[in-house]
Amino acid sequence: MKKTLLAALLLGASLFGSEAIVKQKCTACHMIDMPFTQAEMMKLTPQERMAKKQAVMKSMKAPPLSKVSAKLKYEFGNDKAKFTAFVKDYLRNPSAEKSKCMPMALKRFGVMPPIGKGLSDAELDSVASWLYTHFDTQWNPGEQQRCQGQKGPMKCGAGKCGKSTAKPAMKCGAGKCG
Repeated sequence: MKKTLLAALLLGASLFGSEAIVKQKCTACHMIDMPFTQAEMMKLTPQERMAKKQAVMKSMKAPPLSKVSAKLKYEFGNDKAKFTAFVKDYLRNPSAEKSKCMPMALKRFGVMPPIGKGLSDAELDSVASWLYTHFDTQWNPGEQQRCQGQKGPMKCGAGKCGKSTAKPAMKCGAGKCG
């Protein structure tokens, strides 16, 4: 019982320390989550939703951490060890080739700087663990499919992303469709 309580306290302290590192190193560019919930958005008209999303996106320097976490969990099949290994490596040595970002996110934001070079393995482990455990957001593969011209809830050919149309309404690289 004492060992379980001690382990829980250490994990809690570790995650609290992780959050401090995330806030210090990551939130200069990444917001933790979108500033609105899906439920809040569904109460708005489609025009109001688009306006709200566009206003937030203008101020974004990088994708929200909740979306990053969801995408990586999806990519690695919720395998925490693979998730952690990727995060540690990517924070130290980011590159477009290794990136799991959607193409339009890479085009819009570019590759992040190697902020993990100054962090210890233990700090990187704790940040990766925090990113993995803090969010329960699920990745919607339809978001990516729409902008890559694949079959999904809406095709790019519908004129929303600028693919397969004579006069595109907007381009994926404009950051409007993800």
